[in-house]
Amino acid sequence: MPVYNGEKYLAAAMESILGQTFRDFILLIIDDGSRDASLAIAQSFGDPRVQVERNPENLGLVKTLNRGLDLVQTEFVARMDCDDIALPERLEKQVAFLDANPAIGMCGTAYELFHESLRQTIRPPCRHEEIVYGLLDDNVFLHSSVIVRMEVLNRHGLRYREDYRHAEDYELWARLARHTYIGNLPQVLVRYRSHPENISNTNKGEQIATRDRVRLEHLESFGLAPAADQKMLHIDLFSLAFQGSPDQLAEARHWLETLARAVSDRCGIPLGRLHRDFALLWYSACGRSAHHGPTVLLSYLNSAMAWKGPKSYILKLLFRCLMRQPIPAVTK
Repeated sequence: MPVYNGEKYLAAAMESILGQTFRDFILLIIDDGSRDASLAIAQSFGDPRVQVERNPENLGLVKTLNRGLDLVQTEFVARMDCDDIALPERLEKQVAFLDANPAIGMCGTAYELFHESLRQTIRPPCRHEEIVYGLLDDNVFLHSSVIVRMEVLNRHGLRYREDYRHAEDYELWARLARHTYIGNLPQVLVRYRSHPENISNTNKGEQIATRDRVRLEHLESFGLAPAADQKMLHIDLFSLAFQGSPDQLAEARHWLETLARAVSDRCGIPLGRLHRDFALLWYSACGRSAHHGPTVLLSYLNSAMAWKGPKSYILKLLFRCLMRQPIPAVTK
């Protein structure tokens, strides 16, 4: 559990780990040069399972995470953030799952996002193949929910990379999936606290840029090596930002259909489902290009993605093409 100025929620996070039904663990706290009472709070716990380390200076999250991995001597390492809550059976269920599935090197869990009156259950994909597919678009693990076999990390020399700040976990999971099976438990075992100091709020621009780099690199998992213009096309499509001419739309359709075939071959997911999943990307690309008129609607209909997606897309796109009124830009 890395900590930097985390006094507000640290005690609750630590108590949630120390109250686990699985008792045989070390809670390693690494204080990264906090200027508040975090270190004192961590040291105030009398539980012998608590081990507190302090960086000589503020090293940043990635170096602190890697220092923690280098210090771990146990079979498994479980991540926990100093502002989240682990439900009592989290570690027991995850250790039991990994013991029963020795081929799986990492697992996360479903989780509850909460903030004041907000409560939302997030259920990420559970099977390895579905996760590899999901990583094509974004991170499908809550960092605070993962538990990993140290043997897998050490055998393949896997650590967080400093040049992927603010998406270092996403990048590591994508790399890890090339070396071992990974999974998620369907039970909600962690509560993720949403607040203004979350990295996703404070460093959103840099996080999106880094996420896009991981998206492109993950294409290798599907046997794809896109050219520079295809990389830009891929990011624009998955960010719902593509806008182009009819000829460029044809290239976009070809890329999405190529990608669907590659994912189907790699993950065993039916093409029909992938066409349905990609329908929003294809509709957005055509809708953002609706100023070119009815020819765009014909391009849209010339793909299985149009017919697998909601039929309302056809009516909406017809209106936009007749009015030559494109969909406004958004960022996904």
